Amino acid sequence: MSTKLNTMIFVLATAFFVLSVIVSASMIIPVNDNAKENANAPENSPVIGTNWDLERVDFIHYVKPETPAKPVKTDVCYKLMGVKWSSLPVNYVINPTNPQGLTESFVTSAIATSAETWDVSTSKELFNNFYLVNYSAKYGVQNFQNAIAFDDYPNNDVIAVTSVWFTRVGKQIVEFDQLYNTRFVWGDSTSVINQTVMDLQNIGTHELGHSVGLSDIYSTACSAVTMHGYSGYGETQKRTLEQPDITGLQKMYGV
Repeated sequence: MSTKLNTMIFVLATAFFVLSVIVSASMIIPVNDNAKENANAPENSPVIGTNWDLERVDFIHYVKPETPAKPVKTDVCYKLMGVKWSSLPVNYVINPTNPQGLTESFVTSAIATSAETWDVSTSKELFNNFYLVNYSAKYGVQNFQNAIAFDDYPNNDVIAVTSVWFTRVGKQIVEFDQLYNTRFVWGDSTSVINQTVMDLQNIGTHELGHSVGLSDIYSTACSAVTMHGYSGYGETQKRTLEQPDITGLQKMYGV
């Protein structure tokens, strides 16, 4: 082979390598296959890439549609994200600020009770029993602070959003944030006869399931489980876990 030809091959190979590095360095990495598959459930949970180190998935909790969705076949009524916490218990911060007059004690009690609902279903202490109250904590800021807050989400059908940041290497969750949409009236549905509020403990238990590594499930056959992806005013069935929720949890953290 001629020297000239060898030189051309070397130049082309070098150019290809440099181009590959440039493209790769700017590429948005999708979430792992399991999380991506779960995120693609009926227009829910859009996946957002961040950088080489962290990835983020958003679980969007929608109002139960008036027309039931087409049944989705499934063998089990739970889905795992494929990532989990490696260091327990998890600390979290609550910002109880809300426009509806809910007291700090009511908000913190509902969230803490929701967290304990998951704790009692595994031998691991998932959530720290001592939480912080921070009136400046905000949803959506990646700062390794697990923030739970109320805020306006510009969609009348979105009840709440949980964002989970994780590493592909090691498949570890490193942060979660939660937003409870103030376009809904929040409260305690068990004390309201006409069921005109969104039950905070009910939704909180579902959202905290995402925080430990469980995805939404949309099969109509699984509509009774806590991690079912739709809810509505007056619903309280998600306050307690069903066996599929427990099975999924224990597959990650043990019995």
